[in-house]
This record gives sequence, C-alpha cells and structure tokens, in this order.
Amino acid sequence: MQDSWIDKAEHEIRDDIVEIAKQNTGLTNFKSTGVLRGFIEVIASVVFFIYKTAINPIYANASLDKATGIFLSFWGLALGVVRKSDNKASGVFTGRAYGSGSVDLGTWIVVEGTELRYKVTEKVTFTADSTFAIPVQAEFSGSDYNIGAGLTVRATRVIRGLDGIEVKENWQKALGENSESDDSYRARIKNRWRSQTLGDTKVTYKYYAEEVAGVREAKIIRTPRGAGSTDIVIVSVTGLPTAELIEKVKGNLYLHELMAFDVQVKAPLVTGVEIVIEYSGDVTEADIELVAKKYVDSLGIGGRFAVKDLYELYKPFAVKTLEIISPARDVQAPDSNVIIASDITVRKIA
Repeated sequence: MQDSWIDKAEHEIRDDIVEIAKQNTGLTNFKSTGVLRGFIEVIASVVFFIYKTAINPIYANASLDKATGIFLSFWGLALGVVRKSDNKASGVFTGRAYGSGSVDLGTWIVVEGTELRYKVTEKVTFTADSTFAIPVQAEFSGSDYNIGAGLTVRATRVIRGLDGIEVKENWQKALGENSESDDSYRARIKNRWRSQTLGDTKVTYKYYAEEVAGVREAKIIRTPRGAGSTDIVIVSVTGLPTAELIEKVKGNLYLHELMAFDVQVKAPLVTGVEIVIEYSGDVTEADIELVAKKYVDSLGIGGRFAVKDLYELYKPFAVKTLEIISPARDVQAPDSNVIIASDITVRKIA
C-alpha cells in the first residue's frame, strides 16, 4: 500500500486509509463530519507530508537515469565524478585613445544590442593616440559571455579621451562556462562507471578528456592511422579548442597513463556553412542571428546541420515569414569535423 502512495494526492491517500479502516475494523461510519473521519483526515495529512517531502524525492532519484540536481551529484561523488562548476569569462579588451585619460575600476562595458556586460577589473590610464589593454570580467557566469572578435562594445558612461573599445582575437584569458547540465553530468558518470567496470579504453579516453574544464565534447576515433592509433578530437565551450586547452587534455591523459605511442589530442577539422536567412516580423535581426549561431554551436563533432531543425527553432518567434536561403539542404560533417558558420547573413524584408 505504501508504494501505491507514491505521487498520490492527499485526498487519494485519505480515501485509501478509509478503505483500510473499513476492511480491518468492520466500521462503516466515516461521514465527513464524524470523529473517525476527522482522525483519518489528520493521518492522511501527515502521511501526505512525509511522502511529499521525503519518500517521493528519494523514490524519484533512486536510479541514475532518473536522478537530478543534488541527488545526481550524490551518484557522481560515489564514483569520484564532480559536476563542472560555472565560471565567468575574463580577458582583455583593447581601448583606442585620442587624448589622455583613464578607465576607472568598476566601469561597465556593454555589447551593443545585448544585455551582456563586462566590468573593468583594474584602473587603466592611457595617453593620447595610443592603444591600451582594458582587463575585464563578465557580469555573470556562462558561455554567452564568450563573445567573438569584432563585436561592437562601448562603455556605459562617457570617458574623456577614449575613442573606442575593440574586441580582438584571443581576447579571453578565462572561458565563461555554465554549470554542467544534468544530462552532460549523467553521461560522464556513466562513462566513468563503464571505464572502471568494462575496461573500455574508448570510454576511458572520452571520460578523462571531458573531465578537463573548458572541454564541451570529446570524440574518440579508432585506427585513423592504422592499428593501435587513436585520435581524441575535442571542442571547447567556445568552439575550436586553443592550443592551451589541447595541452591540458594531454596532461590529464598523461596523469592517468593513457597517452600511448600513437594517441593524439587534436582540434576538429572544419566544415564551413554559409547561412543566409530572410524574414519578416516583429523580431530583431540580432535575435534571428543568435538562434542560428546557437544551433550551429550545438551540433558537435560529426554533427548534421538539418535545415528543418533550424526552422523549428524559429516557431516560438513572432515572425510572419522566414526562409533559410542557405544552406539549401542538410550538411553532414565527417566524423572528425565540426560545422562552423563561416558567415551568417540575416535580412529583414518588408
């Protein structure tokens, strides 16, 4: 009977208790105004509270496949797998000066057309006709703050002598990361278990590569150069991995004695797609572009660009018409390639 109360409403538990009382006592007077009914109402409330606050959560998280949140963390910790924490992006923007002046500590710099803000982490003085470094950190954690070079940014207040601020290539010193999702964390826990119990080297390589902070995905390719060779292809939370991240993955594999004679850690090759979208409706071009960019970023190594899937992502938006002109058909990346948007053009039509 107790198991049958999992996820039941209070009135259902009350009715069950009434039936139990009838069957075991021979009593039948359980009218809503009676003393016995009142006593059962109290018991039902207590039982419901116990199930809702204690038994139901434990039951729902009793298996790795169903566990979420802190309960999933308990599963991970039992195998020594720690959930990846979130992190704030930080780095250096480049200032251009026409006169002398300073950028004060705590100054906010915003990305035009977005709500992304970065705080200046130390005061910077500059001279006329110079370029200079502005150290910044994202306002919040998350991968959205891993912005690309060339985006338009500006200080939120007028700074005397400052002509402009630029985002240049390789501006980041630390990547912005989201707290690891339950699905990603669960997959790593399973990989850890498989590597320990089944001795599958492919799963083991994947686990220790993805354990490194900044790695979003690792794909293991067997025998790329013949028997005994292995490629570990990785992508970062921003896309293509830096040389530094590749070395960190190698270091983690060396630490666990997994770098054999012909094991290579490498960046994926690139399959470029040009995206051209025309639309009408009450949506900004920036929003349309951001959806396309996030979709491409989600495809992963060996992923497939499905035009139909991108159309589906625009359904919640207030668009009257929308046409994906390019690519005209689906694009499948080879096993060791990742799809990158070589260019995204969005045109709003009347």
